[in-house]
Amino acid sequence: MKRTPEPELMETMEQAEAYDQADFSEAHGKRVDLFRERYGRELAGAVLDIGCGSGDILERFAKKFPKASFIGVDGSEPMLELSRRRMAKAGLSKRMNFVRAFIPSDDVPKQDYSVIMSHSLLHHLHEPSVLWNTVKQLAGKNTFIFVADLRRPISEKDVARIVEERSGEEPEVLKQDFYNSLCAAFTAEEIEAQLKQAGLKLKIEEVGDIHVLVYGAL
Repeated sequence: MKRTPEPELMETMEQAEAYDQADFSEAHGKRVDLFRERYGRELAGAVLDIGCGSGDILERFAKKFPKASFIGVDGSEPMLELSRRRMAKAGLSKRMNFVRAFIPSDDVPKQDYSVIMSHSLLHHLHEPSVLWNTVKQLAGKNTFIFVADLRRPISEKDVARIVEERSGEEPEVLKQDFYNSLCAAFTAEEIEAQLKQAGLKLKIEEVGDIHVLVYGAL
């Protein structure tokens, strides 16, 4: 199945709230565990989350790693507003800084990051090189990279089945977004080619039937 790009941003509050209200507790909780297993040590210092969305994963990381501080970057103001509300409610605002930016951008703070991560952003990008070039530009010598995303199924029939199995009870706007995202996702082979072009030597790991991890220290 050929890739079908989707809009890069969730620009309406309706989309953002539908996404935020969906139950990602199992998948997002597992994401933190996958990171811990691959990072292999205590996380401290600054963490950059590119495409932080509504902040659910960011909140989970902040609770799990109390010695770290976080910068969340997103191009969608509705998503950033939901992130700010979430962190205020959780009492985590003092360890958070949010920046509205469209990568590549000079607005993303340049500093010594312990970790640069991104969750479910890659498939939104019409040109994936902007993510890998941003990572390459901002990462230091010992920065650990952790990128997690969807990977594209073999056929549209598989996409429809996965959407129904995993989000059959969700609002229609979310089901359509999920369908579009699966069609827009990259395969592991395509990501491997992207990394080679960017000059990044990172590990690629397929997880489950629809996810892929890209990780490692530069």
